[in-house]
Amino acid sequence: MGDVAEVVGIGSCTVDFFAIVPRLLGPEEKINATRLEIHAGGVTANNLTQVARLGVKSGWLGLIGDDDNGRIIQKAFADDGMDLSGIEVVKGEFSSLTWIPVDVTGERCIYMFPNVTGKISVHQVHTHFASNIKKARHFHTEASQLPITPVREAMQVARDAGVRVLLDLDVSPSFFCQANLGTQEELTASLRLVDVLKPCKAAALELTGEDDYERMARKLLAMGPKLVAITMGANGCMIAGKDKIVHVPAFSAKVVDTTGAGDAFMGGLSYGLLRGWDLEHVGAFANACAALCCTKVGARAMAKRDDVIALLRSQRPALVAGMQF
Repeated sequence: MGDVAEVVGIGSCTVDFFAIVPRLLGPEEKINATRLEIHAGGVTANNLTQVARLGVKSGWLGLIGDDDNGRIIQKAFADDGMDLSGIEVVKGEFSSLTWIPVDVTGERCIYMFPNVTGKISVHQVHTHFASNIKKARHFHTEASQLPITPVREAMQVARDAGVRVLLDLDVSPSFFCQANLGTQEELTASLRLVDVLKPCKAAALELTGEDDYERMARKLLAMGPKLVAITMGANGCMIAGKDKIVHVPAFSAKVVDTTGAGDAFMGGLSYGLLRGWDLEHVGAFANACAALCCTKVGARAMAKRDDVIALLRSQRPALVAGMQF
């Protein structure tokens, strides 16, 4: 593992304030929370943290504020041995944060405050972050909190440098448009720059009009990505390429909090693709990462590589035999 980050990303990077509650509320309701937990989070930041815990040098690129939340974000990255050279601290600005009530079954809702992280410009992509992108092997980004214009520019930088582009399509196109992050046409056009797409269910349904996973995946592949990975909760995942579609079953795990499971999956997916594994092995490894993340509270409840390997060995021993970690 050298000094240069092999996996970098531009996307949400937050401090998550978790309210552990008996149940999620409707309008005009009140409830006493059980406790408050504060964890670093954010879709892309979480993806990269999972990659780092698997033993690959990674680094988040973007803007944070010079506030307490910014310090929490940097400390969390440093604790995971991540590259901090792509972080720009902006004086007088607030870092991104989220409020997340989580109920006893692990269900949750998320209130997002992008703050300075969402103010990244196309100019900054080139002046501050392009050099880190060009040196990497994988570039992670998302559709969630950041405007499409700088995100698409960063994807283009990666594509031109021969860096694999992984997109976590974490919100539906209609949400994306309502949040003024870009138009559906801009979002769809950006898929032509994507190598690996992981859409949330709502996004996949809206983009394709299909509720059958295989038809959904084929339509998404036709939009530009080389691989489409769809997570299916307790049913595992499906990974589709131009010539092959594989269904990979989930792992057994005691679910405490599902926050970050998809991000852990994306990190495991990235790691498996770096290793050059076939789709079954990549999917199993990513599913194991997601399962372990669900066993604790917080999006950063992600496992280290040895824990992932231990889960694979205990529940899929035949599969592990062919994997070089």
